[in-house]
Amino acid sequence: MSIQEPKKNVPIYFYYLTISKQKDSNDSSIYDIKQIVDSFSKLLSYITTKNLTDRKKDITISEKVVWLDSYEDLKNGNYNIIFKSAKYNHVRNEIDTKTMTELGTRKRQQDGDEEKTHLCIRYNAGEYRFLAVHESNHYGVTLNCIVDYLNTQFICYNEDTGDKYHYSISYEIMPGEDFLSSIKKARTMSVLKLVVSKEDIKDDFMMFAGRNDIADEVEICIKRPKGVKRFPDSLIQAYFDNSQNKATGKIKKITIKGTNASGQFEVDIELMKMKHFLSVLSEAVTNEVNSSDFFDKAQEFIEETRNKT
Repeated sequence: MSIQEPKKNVPIYFYYLTISKQKDSNDSSIYDIKQIVDSFSKLLSYITTKNLTDRKKDITISEKVVWLDSYEDLKNGNYNIIFKSAKYNHVRNEIDTKTMTELGTRKRQQDGDEEKTHLCIRYNAGEYRFLAVHESNHYGVTLNCIVDYLNTQFICYNEDTGDKYHYSISYEIMPGEDFLSSIKKARTMSVLKLVVSKEDIKDDFMMFAGRNDIADEVEICIKRPKGVKRFPDSLIQAYFDNSQNKATGKIKKITIKGTNASGQFEVDIELMKMKHFLSVLSEAVTNEVNSSDFFDKAQEFIEETRNKT
């Protein structure tokens, strides 16, 4: 009888990553994704050549340190990346849960348990942004933390290498179809709000305010047609499709309020992330995700998803 290897279900979320390049006003160079990919590859190499004390970033508000542990450059803008983190100032009296023998406080305040967080970054030719698949690990680090870490390292990279460009990474949530399916369950809809960039509103009304008097993003409230309880499905679908088209779409956020069978509800497209679970091998002692199996399973799911579109 063969012994089955331990497995665990790991939640993953999908995001879009964009790497921006800042340049001088007299620089006429265009946004070249190949140059962006090359710079990002150099950044990862730059980080991993540092020793761990220089590589880490201390997140004091959460009493945690984070660092880039390792990466695999699959070429053409595709990467498998492992981040590690450790929470400090968490010292407790330990106990053997089988024998109930007290073991005392064996950790110091600066000691922390290493946690891995996996990130797949993939690029499709012809696009200007990357697909990111993030392992959601309660004890690891969020994508927001990862992006903040990489942006901090990009600043150091620019200072140490003398690169004439400054880079910054931003991310957007990839919404799942749950947004549309949840809307279809609505009995009534009272509010439909859209968030767009100020620059996308070409209206004389904008002349009444100076450029600094209005926030960069503007919220538009759509009135529900008289005599109906819901906004037309075709209208919501059109807004949703526009928000998903990052090349020409103008809508950054959609919020709908109304009622369903459970009472009042509010749906925010930013909160409806595309979520999936991967069944991956886990390490026998630590129960951590097996990195090699995670990246293999994530790649299989990415390919399945792309083949469906």
